[in-house]
Amino acid sequence: MQEIVSAPDIRARLENTGQLLVRSGIEIDRILGSIAQSGDTVSADLPSDVLFLSRLVGVDSEKQAVVVSYSDDKSANSAVLCAKSLALRCHHRGAQFAFTCAGPHQVMHARGPAIQAKLPNAVIAMQQRRALPRVQVPAHVSIECELRLGLQAFGARLADVGLDGMGFLVTDATIPLCEGTQLQGARIRHPRGEPVLVDIEVRHVSRVMLPDGRRASRVGCRIVAAPAAMEELIRLFIIDLE
Repeated sequence: MQEIVSAPDIRARLENTGQLLVRSGIEIDRILGSIAQSGDTVSADLPSDVLFLSRLVGVDSEKQAVVVSYSDDKSANSAVLCAKSLALRCHHRGAQFAFTCAGPHQVMHARGPAIQAKLPNAVIAMQQRRALPRVQVPAHVSIECELRLGLQAFGARLADVGLDGMGFLVTDATIPLCEGTQLQGARIRHPRGEPVLVDIEVRHVSRVMLPDGRRASRVGCRIVAAPAAMEELIRLFIIDLE
């Protein structure tokens, strides 16, 4: 089975920063997938001094869900199912990770009962020697950009960027994008600096429904930019913590 890690690995970035707030969905999928594949123990402190010990057994980015196994402690399982959210911690490959999953509820997984919850929208990553910080997670990042297709210009939103330059755009459903489309000289509006110029290669396109009911396209892509510009984009989704 192929190892599920990012390239470059999030751990390499931790060596320079010590602690990170990861809100890139691409990197969150990779971190949780690697934890699940390794079978590392995840834990949560619950009311009445109950400790929940479990393992991640499923990560589904399409359904925006994670599945954890039942623990051996029935009272801990009951406490989790009564909670509005589940704050999990894990030691994985020389680092600590912490994340909160909302809406835990019972499901059947691999012919047995398990607990499913929403995929976290942020993960805190720390070196082992550091204490778990209290962090206020910023609002979900979504960056406006201007794309050009021939002589036509249109707006889009940059919804995600991973360490390897893979990303997601959200565009109007009527814009004719398909696998293999090359978008040269796209302008991404940095919220705290000058616009970033990039080239974009479309990898796949799927149709989605926005919260307001409008139809849109979710565009998986590869973003190519100068190293300094690429780092500016990555830092919007993977934040160094002081």
